[in-house]
Amino acid sequence: MKNFQKIIASASILAITLAFSCAKKDPNVKTAKGELSDLPSWVLDPTVKDGVGGVGIATPSKGGIKFQLPKAELDAKGNIAATIQSEISRVTKNALRSAKVNENDDVEEFFAQASKEVVKNLPLSGVKRLNIYKAEDGTLYVHMVLTKEDYSKFLENSQKNLEASLAKSKLSRDNINRSQAATKELFDELEKERGNEPVKAVANPNIPTQN
Repeated sequence: MKNFQKIIASASILAITLAFSCAKKDPNVKTAKGELSDLPSWVLDPTVKDGVGGVGIATPSKGGIKFQLPKAELDAKGNIAATIQSEISRVTKNALRSAKVNENDDVEEFFAQASKEVVKNLPLSGVKRLNIYKAEDGTLYVHMVLTKEDYSKFLENSQKNLEASLAKSKLSRDNINRSQAATKELFDELEKERGNEPVKAVANPNIPTQN
């Protein structure tokens, strides 16, 4: 996951560097050399110990930082969401394989839709700004984080919603039981990857159990 975050950040930086290298240069404007070594370490590695980190970038604007900051923050939130989406997708596949329902089309379709809903409900409004840096060429970099506590609450609510959807699904009883096991493993693993203790499962009376 750390490498995935680095790839996102590096790709964004490279795109901006190429854009400015092709543009007509104004001799009166002082620009940065574009070397990655000139940037803060968190730009290339937004990983944080207590949460999910991401970097947002905004190109120079005549309106200044007032116009750049919202764009950079939105970009950072998008990168945090992309990181979590990738993580959920990977862990979901492992959980389905472990529960031996990965080859069941109905179950895979259910989890594909459910995981989309999980990411859609990501509380990006709770993302906090950690660092901010403006390069010599005017490019703005913002480092943001979704804290471990907010992420844990998000996972707990998502698990409850997923289990409720599972209870209402048209899956067979056997598939529901297996999917329930996959759901628990999925969210336990997501918690562990962030250094959190897995949430203790609470029996849902709406989900049938195998006799």
